[in-house]
Amino acid sequence: MAAEPQNVSEEDKSRSVRMAAYAVAGVAVFAIAFVALCSALGAFADSQQHSDSLQFSVVEHKDPFYVLLIGSDSRKGTALYTGKASDHAQLDQHADVITLVRVDPANYKLTLVTVPRDTVLPGESSKINDTLVHGDPLQTVDAVERLTGIEIDYYLMTTFTAFEDLVDALGGVTVDVPKTVKVPDPSTAENVTVTKGDNQTLDGSEALVFARARKEYVNDQDAVRQVNVRQLEQSIICNVLGMSSESEIDQALIDLRNNTTSNMDMGKLGYMAMDFAMHESDVVLYSCTGPYSGGANDSGLWVVNADAEAWGQLMDVVSSGGDPSGIVAEPAMP
Repeated sequence: MAAEPQNVSEEDKSRSVRMAAYAVAGVAVFAIAFVALCSALGAFADSQQHSDSLQFSVVEHKDPFYVLLIGSDSRKGTALYTGKASDHAQLDQHADVITLVRVDPANYKLTLVTVPRDTVLPGESSKINDTLVHGDPLQTVDAVERLTGIEIDYYLMTTFTAFEDLVDALGGVTVDVPKTVKVPDPSTAENVTVTKGDNQTLDGSEALVFARARKEYVNDQDAVRQVNVRQLEQSIICNVLGMSSESEIDQALIDLRNNTTSNMDMGKLGYMAMDFAMHESDVVLYSCTGPYSGGANDSGLWVVNADAEAWGQLMDVVSSGGDPSGIVAEPAMP
């Protein structure tokens, strides 16, 4: 069995339940995609949830806030799961996709920032993706807060199988594939090929393979993967923004609720998701990566030492609602 989550402080508990302070409107698919984006909300009245529908609430406040999207590499529920502690990522899990999303519901603005999974914070020896080893997403939230210097109100986490189900439920994703890749689908252990080309429509299995492919690239392997992951996220956003009815968004939020772990109240996401969809032409979407330059440590492990100055410059722009693209140069795509 996986280790039990460490005790959470009263401050962390308070933050994790601060649902009355804001309500996020987004449909985030992880790893991706996460219909995160429509994500956002301010404080509003409690909303009753039902198994087959969600009651939308009216937004009262629209202050910007942050959501952390986490993609777990847990093998549980997949064909790769053996339960043997000697096998990689069997009993423990890691945050192999970490995307910080700033939601500005008043200006219909969404900003996606990749947090490189190989990042090592000052004074620590473990990578930031190891913060999920004990299964507590709040530990990952805490680490990203320390790295970026901002307060994160919500998290949304998904797994391999749940991500596939969510992408399929949302009708797939359309992305530009820079290079043909073949990677085993954890759900079946069978190879899945995603073919190079623009405007490729991927189902859940193909989207997961696209999100995981890394070793197929020669340079900046994980940084290239991060670009692909944000493509998936942006595609889901566009998918949700294209929804024209309350019933469609209602179903998307139910699919999100059923395939993620989160401290967001899905019943409070509906109104804002509808608002974003109704103002699709006003939505501004920014996307960038955090500092990703790295190298081998004394143990030969590839790491990215946290660059406080670079992160500070990046987050100053993000927090002000500006366009952060180009502050950290994107990797050269294959």
